[in-house]
Amino acid sequence: MENEKLYIIRPETMALLPYDRSDGSLGTLIIEETRTCQVAQTPLQIVQESCSYYGSTYSGRKKIAMMMGYKSMPPICVCNELGIYFLPLMAEASRNCVWLAHSHIRQWAKSEETPGTIFAYLTHNQKIELPINIRPFFNKVMKTAQYRLQIRERIAPYQILDTGVPRKQVHEHNIRINERGTFFIHLNDEGEDLSEA
Repeated sequence: MENEKLYIIRPETMALLPYDRSDGSLGTLIIEETRTCQVAQTPLQIVQESCSYYGSTYSGRKKIAMMMGYKSMPPICVCNELGIYFLPLMAEASRNCVWLAHSHIRQWAKSEETPGTIFAYLTHNQKIELPINIRPFFNKVMKTAQYRLQIRERIAPYQILDTGVPRKQVHEHNIRINERGTFFIHLNDEGEDLSEA
């Protein structure tokens, strides 16, 4: 297993699991598609620093999710452009909070051996035992799916598709600045935009 000093979430990151380091401090066991590694950062620190790395703040991401109706333990959009959305399994302040990448969750099943736990199956059939009942886990996965859809619907109208057809030419206006330092569209005596002449 590899050791890293700092870690930034990437598309292949599947899970951030809290673990006890040899000095007693809390670190993170990171599960990726093709490897595992451990870092001294806590799972929450990794999520926070990853949001910053991709141009936002954790508090901003959390606030937006809450404004959209996801009040309790909201999913976090770490990077929309890369499709990275993580869901916490418990309150972020909890020492045992596990974070999972929504896009890597494939299936889940109730554990028959240990009450109150499930097995989550991630990409490449990676199996992880998690301390959560199946109904709350299902709700968290579905809530994150709904959140991703809402974000996608907000962005879709503004995405430019390269169809090969030139975009409609926008008319240029005669925009000027006045003595107060604000801007206006310069009109002629008849009230017509001079740029249209």
